[in-house]
Amino acid sequence: MNRRLSHRPCGLVWIGLLVWTALAPGAASATRYAGEFLRIGVGARALGMGSAFVGLADDGTASYWNPAGLATLPGREVTAMHAEQFGSIVQYDYLSYVMPVGAPEKSRQTVGISLVRLGVSDIPDTRGLEIIDQNGNGKFDYPEDLLVVDESRFVFDSDNDVALLFSYARDVRPGLSVGGNFKYIRQWLGDDLRSNGFGIDLGALYVGHGGLSMGATLRDATTTRILWNTGTSEFIAPSLRVGAAKTVAFRERRHTITGALDVQVGFSDELLSAQAHLGSVTFEFHPGLEYWLDRRLALRAGFEAQNFTAGAGFRYRKIGLDYAFLDHRDLDASHRISGSYSF
Repeated sequence: MNRRLSHRPCGLVWIGLLVWTALAPGAASATRYAGEFLRIGVGARALGMGSAFVGLADDGTASYWNPAGLATLPGREVTAMHAEQFGSIVQYDYLSYVMPVGAPEKSRQTVGISLVRLGVSDIPDTRGLEIIDQNGNGKFDYPEDLLVVDESRFVFDSDNDVALLFSYARDVRPGLSVGGNFKYIRQWLGDDLRSNGFGIDLGALYVGHGGLSMGATLRDATTTRILWNTGTSEFIAPSLRVGAAKTVAFRERRHTITGALDVQVGFSDELLSAQAHLGSVTFEFHPGLEYWLDRRLALRAGFEAQNFTAGAGFRYRKIGLDYAFLDHRDLDASHRISGSYSF
C-alpha cells in the first residue's frame, strides 16, 4: 500500500474534536433504528475482522467504512459482495467502483460510487386476517389452542432497502486525508409503502510511521431524514466511529499481522444493543486481527459487538476473493463472500 507518512497526527485530533462537537444537537429528534440496514457492514475482509476497519480503510470498501481512505488507493478498483444473513432470511449486497482523479503531481484525489442493498422476501402480511375457531365462527374470546388461522388468505410481501453513495476523498497533507459521501436512500415495503432520504457522511484518516493508522467517520452528519409516502418522517441520528490499526511485518515481510479496534459511538439511546453506555451515549467495540502470508493468503478473526467473526482471503495479481463468517447468539450464522479487481 502506497501511503505517504507524516509526523503530525494533530490534524486528525482537531477533526475528531469538531466531529464530537457537531454530534450533540441532532440525536434528540432521531428515530430509533431508522436506516438500520446501513449499519450491517460491507466487504468480507472487513467483516471477517469484526468490522474493525475505520482506522485501516485501505481497499474499495473504504467508501462505506471511511471515505477518506479512498485517497490512499493506488488505482481503480471494483468490489462486489453478497451476504446470506441469519440463515438466508436476509439478502445483502454491495457493489462499488473507485477511481483516482487529478494530475499525479498534485494532491491525490479519488471519487467513487457504491450501491448497498438489503432484501427480505416472503414476508407474511397479516393485516385484516380473519381469526376463526375450529367450528368456523369468527369469534375472538376462545382459548388460544382453539383458534386457527386461515393461511390461505396470507399475502406475502417483500422489503427492499437501497442506498446509493457518491464518494470523494483527497489528501490534505502528507499522511492525512479527508473524504465524504453523499447518499440517497430508497426503501420499498410491499406495494404500498415508499420512502426517500438523503444524507452525508464525513471521514478522516491519518497514516503514520511504523504501520500505525487512525481514522474517524461521522455518519449522517446532518441527521438524515427519510420521508415516507404516508407523510411520516424518520430521522437517522449522527453516529461517530473511531478506529486504529497497527501492522507489523516479519521475515522480510513474508508474514504480516494487523491488529485493529473500532469503537462505534451512538447518540440514539440504544442501550439494549450497546456494550457500554454513558447516559444516552452508547459504545460498541469491534476488535479484529488479520494475518497475511506473502500478501496472498489471509486469515482473519474478530468480534462484532458480542458475536464472533472469522474469515479468509486470497489474492492473485489484481484479483481478490474473501469470505467472512458471523456467528450470532440468537439467530442463525451469516456468510459473506466478496471479490475485488484492481486495475
